[in-house]
Amino acid sequence: MNISIVISSYNGSSHIIEQLDSIRNQTRTPDKVLICDDCSTDSTPEIVNKYIKIHSLNNWRIVINQENKGWQRNFIDGIEKSTGDLIFTCDQDDIWRTDKLEIMENIMLKHPEINLLASNYLEFYEDGHTKTGPLKNTKKLEKVKLKNNYMLVGAPGCTHCFRRSLFNQAKKIWFKDYPHDALLWRTALFSDSLYFYTDDLIKWRKHNDSAFSKDSRAGKTKANKEKWLDYDLAVADGLEKFLSTLDIDTNQQTKMLDKNRKWISLRKNFYQTKNILTGLHLLFYWNYYPRYRQYLADWYLIFIKG
Repeated sequence: MNISIVISSYNGSSHIIEQLDSIRNQTRTPDKVLICDDCSTDSTPEIVNKYIKIHSLNNWRIVINQENKGWQRNFIDGIEKSTGDLIFTCDQDDIWRTDKLEIMENIMLKHPEINLLASNYLEFYEDGHTKTGPLKNTKKLEKVKLKNNYMLVGAPGCTHCFRRSLFNQAKKIWFKDYPHDALLWRTALFSDSLYFYTDDLIKWRKHNDSAFSKDSRAGKTKANKEKWLDYDLAVADGLEKFLSTLDIDTNQQTKMLDKNRKWISLRKNFYQTKNILTGLHLLFYWNYYPRYRQYLADWYLIFIKG
């Protein structure tokens, strides 16, 4: 099986060497490594080029964008440029366990029914604090079942590996600012081909200036939350198109999308009208929220923060 790794970099000079070392030292050598730099203003491109030259990494390549695309588009374009049958996406500041590729490839070889495989991670912070998530380390393979809160992505893209065949289908419903990991997670989930391996195969660096952290903070306003609801509807429309291409019974998935649209419409109405009865009605959709606290956050944004 041919393996490609796609890295999105932007001003990552502080930590990117650790990430590159953890890839170079894998027990299963990747066939191709593609680093897509999104117009860094620091020395990231120079560091990567020097690293490739020093270690004679002939199957590694850096591509520097002519204009800043944003991390979502940068990953999508990078995956399209990759050549592997099996693709791993990678951040610029994490540390992979040296057997990550070997373990995940072996699972994918043994289980052709899996289109996307994710793993546990070990969160680590600047103060030295660590935390394993999202599940306990039992080293078991578990199927991820479709639930009402399908918008919740259970593990970050840096823990994913996926088949090119899944990406080729999923990219047809991609739209601007749609994160690649959310796109692929949901399409695998809706096609009954999403699995999880409960072992922390990466150390996931957590800090406030990451793209993930910035996007999370940006969403905590009433206006941005309303935009997110429109995004959710666009996701549902895309998944409906995706389902139409599958050769399996998709009745359950279609019903879930219909119910999700009703929940989003009701939630949008709550934001627009501030009707308390509408807010109380949303309690019947409690398990549709990606996280339960988001129901309370709606009340806070509508009536307190404004």
